[in-house]
Amino acid sequence: MLVLREAERNVLEALERLGGEATLEELAASLSLPSSSVHPLSRLLEEKQLVEVLEESEEEVTLTEEGRRYAERGLPETRLVKLLKEEGALPVEDLAKLSGNVLSKEEIPVAVSWAKKRGWISFARDKDGRAVCSLVTEGRAPEEELLRELLKKRLKGRELEERREQLEVLLRRKLVEKTRRRLFRVKMTEQGRKALSQALVAVTRLTSDLIRTGRWREVVLQEYDVSSQPPKLYPGKKHPYVEFLSELKDILMAMGFEEVEGPYVEFEFWNFDVLFQAQNHPAREVHDSFQVVDLSRKIDAPPSLIERVKEVHETGGDTGSLGWRYEWRLENASRRVLRSQTTAVSVRYLAEHKTPPIKVFTLGKVFRPDVIDARHSLEFMQLDGIVGDHGIALKHLLGVLKEIALRLGFEDIRFKPSYFPFTEPSVEGFVKHPKLGWIECLGAGLFRPEVLKPLDIDFPVIAWGIGVDRLAMIRLGINDIRELHTLDLQKLREWEVL
Repeated sequence: MLVLREAERNVLEALERLGGEATLEELAASLSLPSSSVHPLSRLLEEKQLVEVLEESEEEVTLTEEGRRYAERGLPETRLVKLLKEEGALPVEDLAKLSGNVLSKEEIPVAVSWAKKRGWISFARDKDGRAVCSLVTEGRAPEEELLRELLKKRLKGRELEERREQLEVLLRRKLVEKTRRRLFRVKMTEQGRKALSQALVAVTRLTSDLIRTGRWREVVLQEYDVSSQPPKLYPGKKHPYVEFLSELKDILMAMGFEEVEGPYVEFEFWNFDVLFQAQNHPAREVHDSFQVVDLSRKIDAPPSLIERVKEVHETGGDTGSLGWRYEWRLENASRRVLRSQTTAVSVRYLAEHKTPPIKVFTLGKVFRPDVIDARHSLEFMQLDGIVGDHGIALKHLLGVLKEIALRLGFEDIRFKPSYFPFTEPSVEGFVKHPKLGWIECLGAGLFRPEVLKPLDIDFPVIAWGIGVDRLAMIRLGINDIRELHTLDLQKLREWEVL
């Protein structure tokens, strides 16, 4: 016994009412359903050989935006004729002034060209030598009526053939456009007619109405295949890299740090000079930092701070250092660069917060010219942090870094002595990647007196900068830094949530 779903039976009944054959649109209108709902039902019935779905295509014509405007207001040449009839002959140069709301400035050349081509207007010179436009006859454009018809409905088939000449004019003027539309006709088969009288209707649930009316005898409860696989769903989730950055922030905040931010475009003064990085240091060359031109060169720092930084670079000032022993140039410090280290944000903070304890971090992009490969990129995320208080020492720095690593799930972390212009003592930190081996991911140390003294800081400050992208590679199990920014949907769907 053939069993139909209620929706399938409704389609067959509607087809019978329409004479056994109808377009998809007619069928949808009869059922008060959208065509997008009726089409899959008709395909299901076709698989059961109860209907045939015939696909056709037909040409139709629709208005362009300009054509719609002319259909509503009239063709420009028609409006020009009306203007000349009311105002009389007009100098061409005065048309734009006198046409007002009748014709726009852009429509006047179109109106003049087509009105002259149709023989509706003529031109002559007045006594002042000006070209004057005069009305010859009040003509009629046959295609204007077609424009108005198209405003109400689409034309197709025989209607197009009957208006072919007018249509060609409108097509040349780009007031209409041709398209081909797919049409579906649904035709009931002989099996379909039999199914209407013989097939049982399947319902998904037994209702009180079916029981009360006795219709339960005429229906079949639809069976469910509990072994069938449900569709695979991909719920929205954060990009794994973004999720990792959020986790990193949460860890720092849980450890009592406060987040601070700073500008991407920075003065060399804050990016290098305050950090006691010599103006002839290789990192300050154009091939090692992105220089930004045509921006303000006035450093946003107190003149007294600028002067103290200058003294430290040239002579060491009152830090006990000899400085770099060169002539410090304000011109170099005033240059703008894309920040190459988030430590610039830390020293900006120290310049305004001189009372301990201090415990802040910044997580943001830095930019460095580099050769792009599996471990290097032109821009990457850096986590910079500082802790300042009386009694702070190197052991506190190593303890903080180890705690961050442990909370991120990295058990293998090593340190070795290193050198940075703005910290002493200094260390480098390494974490182990299962495939790439030990990867350098951070530089750290205690800020030198040459950094702290000009800022009026009289207590020790530990500082570090972590290459976050390299840590993310390990956590996310990837071997190429470029995969952190992948837009491959399939890969993103398969990536496990952290």
